[in-house]
Amino acid sequence: MSVSAAGHKMVVHVIKAEGLQHLNHFTGDHPYVVCKVKHADNRAEPSRAETKRVTEGDTLNPVWNEMLELEHWQVGEALELTVYDKGLLGAKTEGRMMMPSDFFFPHGFNGNIGIPGLPNAKLHMSVQIMGAFDAAGSAADPLTTSMVQQPVVGEFNTVTTETPVDVPQKLAVSILEARGLQQMNHFTGDHPYVVCEVNGKGVKVETKPVTEGDTMNPFWGETHTLDPYCPGDSLEFTVYDKGLLGAKTEGKILVPPELIYPTGFSGMLVISGLPEALLHVIIRPLGPSAQEETLVTTDASKAKKKRKN
Repeated sequence: MSVSAAGHKMVVHVIKAEGLQHLNHFTGDHPYVVCKVKHADNRAEPSRAETKRVTEGDTLNPVWNEMLELEHWQVGEALELTVYDKGLLGAKTEGRMMMPSDFFFPHGFNGNIGIPGLPNAKLHMSVQIMGAFDAAGSAADPLTTSMVQQPVVGEFNTVTTETPVDVPQKLAVSILEARGLQQMNHFTGDHPYVVCEVNGKGVKVETKPVTEGDTMNPFWGETHTLDPYCPGDSLEFTVYDKGLLGAKTEGKILVPPELIYPTGFSGMLVISGLPEALLHVIIRPLGPSAQEETLVTTDASKAKKKRKN
């Protein structure tokens, strides 16, 4: 699909949040959400839109139900979402989330995403790109598609095509950030990275080490494809710290299969061995494995040759 130089229009439906914290004790909490896209062209001004402030009712579980439009989005550009709480002397930050572009393009997103720093908080929203194409090849209408409500299971839900449980799948695994890691390499400095593996199967992906900035609270913002994944298998995330003589283990997380397929997951996970540490991940089923598709294509080709003979 060709993309025009002007880019696409992004439509973000900010529905509601749950589990925010009480930040303004004198004036009361007035939460709102800012959506921002920093363009690949550094000369271009970021696209930005924000909701109105919620000033009445349950402001720790606010409802906005607003459609926001951001212009000039290009393929590959991430969406940044920040939840603020407006007070007398300015706005305080509840939490900030980063959604990689391949998580909502081209088929859109509708579900809950965890709010980093607030383990029990989540934002319910959807994202659609004008001109994106759905799985059937027809143009998606963001103003109708984004309004489709889905049942909430765990932290995240997406529309999935029902397939037999024994069919291997592809998974998109987004490893966004960690909080509260410990210092392990005093001489070389800490270079944390994450390995995600299908438990016991040897299928794995890993992030690049973070070498600059706050390495105790590193940000990766990477999305990888795990292929194949068999429904019923667990995923193991291991946080390592790369040093001069090798890598030391910060901690591990085992994600059970019921949080992976078919609904997917988005949120903060507690890192075992580090009770105050959290890892923010998004897991999304993408459909049958590429290996399964290759096998089906090969079998069809063989059958066709037999008919010719």
